[in-house]
Amino acid sequence: MNYYFNVALTIILLIILTFAAFAIDFIGKALEKRIHPKYLNITIIFILLVLMGSGSYVISVLGEWNYSDTVFISSLCFFGLGWITNITNKASINSQGTVAKFITNNAYKHQYETASSSGRSLYFVSSLIFLVGSWSMAFLLAYTQG
Repeated sequence: MNYYFNVALTIILLIILTFAAFAIDFIGKALEKRIHPKYLNITIIFILLVLMGSGSYVISVLGEWNYSDTVFISSLCFFGLGWITNITNKASINSQGTVAKFITNNAYKHQYETASSSGRSLYFVSSLIFLVGSWSMAFLLAYTQG
């Protein structure tokens, strides 16, 4: 029973941490008008990386699992959510352009396309960094111990 409670608590914690990360990403987009985007992006990515690392640590402590194994698996979860978020953002931009063209009877001059939108979600970028970093560290630890 204790094991199932820890697994359920881990899933709930992952969901809460994901909502917190999305909130930070949304707040970052709102602050881009007031703070220089370069410094803001670096700060938000760092905050998200700390949030992912500390969340993985809490999950490993609650589940009584090894931290490197937990980071290895949770980085996949974070990256998957970031990837889905990035695709959803691009699809939203594409649908907004299509609606604008339909309403204006194809007189809308700006064409929003998924392939041409360059704005990436900061959550996606930080989850990609977390995935690459955690997997590199896990393989390095496995190589040195093996």
